Amino acid sequence: MTPAPVRWPDAADPAIRGDLTVAVAYITPAGGAVVTSVSPVGLGDREAGLVAFTTSLGFPKKLERILRNPHVSLAYHTREHGFAATNSYVLAQGTALVDLQPSPQRLAELRQASEPFLGETKRGPIWDWLLREYHQERIFVDVDIQRVAVWPDLTARGTVTVTGAD
Repeated sequence: MTPAPVRWPDAADPAIRGDLTVAVAYITPAGGAVVTSVSPVGLGDREAGLVAFTTSLGFPKKLERILRNPHVSLAYHTREHGFAATNSYVLAQGTALVDLQPSPQRLAELRQASEPFLGETKRGPIWDWLLREYHQERIFVDVDIQRVAVWPDLTARGTVTVTGAD
């Protein structure tokens, strides 16, 4: 029997939908962790308990490590960019699945999802060529959420609310 998806709480939704930059942590072969920034541009399906971010093949170590050990964490930790109207610190933990060959439809949906954050996509022969790596050569990392922790402020202090696994 497949476990029910972990649906993040209302307090986490503005950060998940509105942060442009988040920190992703993944495990190294030596058992350490690497934390780096990624851009989720609001990619998520609350009902399915999934969040996502994109990256490129230009960062192969990140992808190799996530493929080797898919346990990741995403920290929605800053309101410097994006438009989230909340002070909550959100930590989403789960299992990653890497989509190395996203469909043209998924890439088009990414372009639409990014426009509220980055503005209207520049189009035309020169722009399409210049932005090819950004718009056409993307890799999606979908994260099946298993746990979401929400603190009331960006310092991760105060009473934490946990949804999902202990």
